[in-house]
Amino acid sequence: MATATLKFNINNKALLGDTTQDCVTFYGTIAFSAAADVYLTGGIAPLTGFALANLGPYGNRAPLEVRVYSQNGQGWKYIWNSATSKLMVFSGGASGANTTADIELTNNTALNATTPTISTDIVAFTAVFPRSMS
Repeated sequence: MATATLKFNINNKALLGDTTQDCVTFYGTIAFSAAADVYLTGGIAPLTGFALANLGPYGNRAPLEVRVYSQNGQGWKYIWNSATSKLMVFSGGASGANTTADIELTNNTALNATTPTISTDIVAFTAVFPRSMS
């Protein structure tokens, strides 16, 4: 099976994002590669040409904040790892009592082999970038 990748797709309601004096914010959804592609420990990398840097002006800078979440509320927790530029996927803690850390999705798990299925989740993002470099 192939390794899963993702694409950042800008929301057409705010095609160029929101711009303030100091920041530009992009909104959109994330599309995953084929449903049978597998998650590797450490996260899912963007497909070449579809990374945060390709969103538009200022996207090539280090983001101030990247939020990723399920619009369906499926229970998976998505965290953007800025150090590796990968999307990590977590489930609830092992004890179920909120006393342990969330657990990363198991290595080599197909996106369509999870419950609920990650491959059909509607995953949204908000990415904020600085406009000035000072």
